[in-house]
Amino acid sequence: MTSSTDQLQVLLSPAAAQLSAALQARADRVTVSRATLIEAFREALPGAASGENARTTLATLLYEIAEHGIIDLPTSRTKWDAGRPALPEQVRIPTAPPARSSTPRQQVSWRPELNWAYGTRLTASQTQDLLACNRWFRDSHGHPARRAPLSLRERSYEIFRNEKRLDTLITGALFAPGRLTLNQLATYREPPPLAHHRLGDGDTVLVVENSDTYATLRNLLKPAPGSMGYIAFGSGRAFEASVENIAKLPDIHRIVYYGDLDAEGIAIPARASINGAQHGLPPIEPAASLYRLLLAHEPTAGDVIANERAHSLTAWLPVELRQAAYALLTKGQRLAQEATNRNELSIEPDWR
Repeated sequence: MTSSTDQLQVLLSPAAAQLSAALQARADRVTVSRATLIEAFREALPGAASGENARTTLATLLYEIAEHGIIDLPTSRTKWDAGRPALPEQVRIPTAPPARSSTPRQQVSWRPELNWAYGTRLTASQTQDLLACNRWFRDSHGHPARRAPLSLRERSYEIFRNEKRLDTLITGALFAPGRLTLNQLATYREPPPLAHHRLGDGDTVLVVENSDTYATLRNLLKPAPGSMGYIAFGSGRAFEASVENIAKLPDIHRIVYYGDLDAEGIAIPARASINGAQHGLPPIEPAASLYRLLLAHEPTAGDVIANERAHSLTAWLPVELRQAAYALLTKGQRLAQEATNRNELSIEPDWR
């Protein structure tokens, strides 16, 4: 991967990072078939791949990986199937097939944790990264204090003297299933904090994408929260990882989300829902009444979203709102959630 792509990869959601790693481990050819896509999906995320929303989950993750330049999706409609959302017949990984390591096998004595490296095609860069891990496995062996868990960036600095190196590596082939794991390196991804406010004794948490709308809804719900136990500030894409913190909130059985009606605003909760499911959380639902109010406003200019992408995005929304949201996206329009302001919400009772 190029250095510019490496920088983009750190933005991948946890589930997308796992799928990306599995795909790159199979990138001995530039074109990856749909059968290989499915195989990588099942290996990287077996729970999601066997779930009832497997097609939507895979489409969501593929679009995310493609947005960061790691794969190229087909531009021709004939290269997609007829399902909803559609899935590509193949994708391209725009990197040259990996060459064998320039380090001869007999010159490297891999630690037991890295035995898989003997028969694996590695680039020179991958070999250097594995050698750094190899030294850490060697030097920390028999020293429990050195194997005590550290957060990802702290461990990354210890191994590579670069606190962000593991951010990049966990999305690549070295962390494909059956290879390196975070557990082996005694490290973990620390989710960003989730700002939240206790409203009452309800079993539902409402997550709001942007700060002003979060403050408005918090203040309006405080006197009569109904089923809302908490309100949380999603902070844009940070919620894709910070969703894990909802598992720490007591007696929460439902998560609803309200954000902007544009490509990114709809993709965020869909991605967060995939990550949350891996931590035992319920699916993230759209706050239908708030989105219904939002769609009654005059849209502003946004990005034109291709038909297949728009179908994939709007699959997360309630059925009765999908067509209106689809039309919005494909016309190059958007609606910011701030359109439903405090004055409107104060006099409109139906959103509660």
